[in-house]
Amino acid sequence: MRLSPLYILAWTLQASATILQNGQVRDDPYLGQAPEVSVGDGAWRNYGPDASEISYKGRWDSQHISWWSLPGINLGFTGNQLALSFGPQTSEGVLLAYRIGGLDWEFSNVTANASYQFAGPSTPGLDLTQNTTFEMRVTNWGYGVQLSGVSVASDAELVVVPEYNKTVEIIGDSFASGQYATYEGLSAWAYNFAAGLGDVEYSITAYPGICLTDKQCWNNTAPGMTHQWFYASDVGMRAAATYGDHPEKWNFDTHRQADLVIIELGTNDRTNNVTGTDFYNSYVDLVNSVHRTYPQAHIVLMSLWGKFVRSGDTYNQSPSYVSEINRVCQHFKDDGFVDYFGTKGILQHNDIDPQEHPSDVGHIKIASHLMQWTKLKLGWEFGATGPEVQHDTLYWNDEAGYR
Repeated sequence: MRLSPLYILAWTLQASATILQNGQVRDDPYLGQAPEVSVGDGAWRNYGPDASEISYKGRWDSQHISWWSLPGINLGFTGNQLALSFGPQTSEGVLLAYRIGGLDWEFSNVTANASYQFAGPSTPGLDLTQNTTFEMRVTNWGYGVQLSGVSVASDAELVVVPEYNKTVEIIGDSFASGQYATYEGLSAWAYNFAAGLGDVEYSITAYPGICLTDKQCWNNTAPGMTHQWFYASDVGMRAAATYGDHPEKWNFDTHRQADLVIIELGTNDRTNNVTGTDFYNSYVDLVNSVHRTYPQAHIVLMSLWGKFVRSGDTYNQSPSYVSEINRVCQHFKDDGFVDYFGTKGILQHNDIDPQEHPSDVGHIKIASHLMQWTKLKLGWEFGATGPEVQHDTLYWNDEAGYR
């Protein structure tokens, strides 16, 4: 198979990252680091990856391989220990975020054909008198895991965690997947928005470099979202190596219908000089596809903030495809299921990092405005009333006499 430039671009961008805060290196940013453990002895009770108590979040294929942005699992367990085992399709050193209940996120690098213990007798938050909830997310869009099993103490068991009543899907590109944000997907506006709502299930179908239009970007070879949205795997090099030209279809019938879909696409189309007409036609096609798949969903089209260019003694915002996105909204105006979310004025030039993507603060600003829009427009109340959403954003001045 001939690899498209998008695959190559995505692969070269994968690396271990140094997190910078206003140019200063963040000390010890990946606290947690679950130890490797053997689960083959009598101290463990083992479950396969298809156990009904394991709730998969985001897109996973039939081999229990994770794809796209911030896929994960959620489960409940009894006892005082929990381990996850990973199969051969797990990326080397992939960074996972995990937590007990609503406590702060911790992080661990894992690799293929190994088991890691994520909870033990000294883990904060464990209560042997009741069930414990465990959540895990794959932080980076370019890497993934293959879950091969879950293990608990020999006298313990997995239990089902009830799901929330509402479901959100975000469809996007590098901005939604958090490229160059401190914890990638876990710092992206898409996660901050969905997790910030608090009482929703969510899936982030986003990948850096992807266009809305199909095979009009990156030398006219890269699949666009109008095509790839129907597949379990993304458009990265890992997916190409796994599936070649025959990716696995995503089975919408076996997953929950979305109640709300947010679409943020077009930046890569602009980079690849896709015409306004082609962009508009593809956007109409995608909205129609989403509506046919989720006939009860509210679909929100997000405007593109574009670039910020210095002009004299200030900066000017230069958004992309303004008229085209508005025309798409007008096209569906009488149908009542499409809305427009304008981002103009939410971000300023210093909310964009040196890699031309939103900083962590930029992502939080977008998510916060979108949350408030959702509350006012749809009547959804905020349900995240305590558990951590953004991680490592505690910046403050401890000098009481500052002046």
